[in-house]
Amino acid sequence: MLKYILKRIGMSILILLGVSMIIYFLIRLMPVDFIQDKINAINQGGATVSQETQDAMYATYGLGDNSFMGILKGYFGWLGKLCTLDLGISFKYGIPVSEVIFDHMGISFIIALIATVFEFLIAIPLGITAATHQYKFRDYLVTILVMIGISLPAFFFGQVLKELLAYQLGWFEPSGLVDATSSFTGFNLLIDYAKHCFIPILTIVILSIGPRMRMTRANMLEVMNSDYIRTARAKGLKESKVVNKHAFRNTLIPMVTSLAGLLPSLFSGAIITEQVFDLPGIGNMALNAMNAGDIPFIMGYNMFLALLSVIGVLLADLMYGLVDPRVKLE
Repeated sequence: MLKYILKRIGMSILILLGVSMIIYFLIRLMPVDFIQDKINAINQGGATVSQETQDAMYATYGLGDNSFMGILKGYFGWLGKLCTLDLGISFKYGIPVSEVIFDHMGISFIIALIATVFEFLIAIPLGITAATHQYKFRDYLVTILVMIGISLPAFFFGQVLKELLAYQLGWFEPSGLVDATSSFTGFNLLIDYAKHCFIPILTIVILSIGPRMRMTRANMLEVMNSDYIRTARAKGLKESKVVNKHAFRNTLIPMVTSLAGLLPSLFSGAIITEQVFDLPGIGNMALNAMNAGDIPFIMGYNMFLALLSVIGVLLADLMYGLVDPRVKLE
């Protein structure tokens, strides 16, 4: 096990190195000069940026020399800072990129975690009941409802829920994280958070249960036709025991693969949903930074997601050994 983990960590480091090269060179090859756009914006605001300051801005991010050796020098300089967790200073926010990420990813994590828990609690039972009642009314009803949820764009469905539950009924708050006009503490503050986050969480849950439900249904249908399931039924076991103990456990094996993308989704933020409800999560911050051409944030944020993806894949591989005893991690 230890040898396998060390081997995978070594491979992960190589993958992250390759991702860092792709991110950096794509930024350097883009036809738009984001630093010049930033300088133009400053000049339009009435301030004047001297040539020395412009050269310093290019040199700070290793973007001054566009020759091949200059690009390599800039990449290794950025990589060296990256290894010390120095992601640079954000153009848009004026503070270190790492500080922006760690200050705002907690909001996205809590919202995504709550939504993911409800997603599993709803999608898996729906998938099981659809599979055990294949081609019956219950199966068609669940499939139709799920397909409707999959087909709705997040920005449209979020606006519909906001209009209905916030503006029309007034049950929840339409946007933001807290009520800026009040100073709640303790339990009242928790209630205020819940009133602001309920509609975004509901939006994410409804739009995300579809793929999970369909995967559970497909895996259950495949397992239910297996020989050992027919043997279990022939032995006289109750149908609930056959489904829950024998069939469902084996459906977890393919589902583990999907868990590889769960970790980055918890921390990366729901960009569209956070934008619709004006939540100060990392997804919303990333979208605003990208629109502003914030080079340090773009590179730092993408490396952050790459690291989470690599860790997620490693954890998924380790979980195979727990779910399926036939898998030997060597």
